[in-house]
Formats: sequence, structure tokens, C-alpha cells
Amino acid sequence: MIQSDMVKLFIVGFPRDMQEIELTEMFSKYGEVVSVKIVTEQATGKSRGYAFVRMKDQAAAVRAIKLMDGAEIDKRQISVRVAADKQAFSQKTYSESGQTLSPLSTRQYVEEQRGTTKKKRPRIQH
Repeated sequence: MIQSDMVKLFIVGFPRDMQEIELTEMFSKYGEVVSVKIVTEQATGKSRGYAFVRMKDQAAAVRAIKLMDGAEIDKRQISVRVAADKQAFSQKTYSESGQTLSPLSTRQYVEEQRGTTKKKRPRIQH
């Protein structure tokens, strides 16, 4: 049974030979990890380079996003954000001290916290 305050994170960019236990250990530093699922190719069983980590509560998820998004593992930069709901995009939001996180605004929130908001490229007019 899944509790409603659990938060599912989407992690991409880690080395393909990384194991679920390694991700569990990495994310356990920020709070209780309920489950880890590395997505694999059906035919070969090899990692596709992304995973889902379910954190017990939103505070742990926010800490993990703030500290792990953009981190380097074996010279590869990983991306960590709230996973989008299977039924289009989730309307569920998570907040920390007045800040709101959603699957669509997680990266923006983390960049604002770091002071590294990326500038958007100008659109080409046709």
C-alpha cells in the first residue's frame, strides 16, 4: 500500500552499471527510501539509465532534489526531479517553507535555490 505523502522521484543520467542498492544508499542520506526501481531493457536486462526512487515523505524528497540534482557520478551529471504521474502530469504539489514543487517546476525551484536559473534561448520567428 502506498501512502499519500510518499514522493516518487525520477533520476536520470547515472552510470548504466549502477545497481539499485547503490541508489538506495545514495538517497538514504536525505531520508527514508521506500523503493528503488532502475528501468531496464526487456530484451537484454541492461539499464536504460533512469530510475524511480520513492521517498517516504516530501521533506526527504525536497532535500534529495536540492542536493542531488546536478550532482556528478563517475563524471556524469544526474538529474533528479519529482516524477510525473502516469496519467499525464500530476497536479500533486509539494511544499517547503512556502515554496511549491510540482513535476513541472522542480528544476526551476532547484535552480532558484542555487541561483543558477538558466536563460531561455530566443525563439526563432517563422
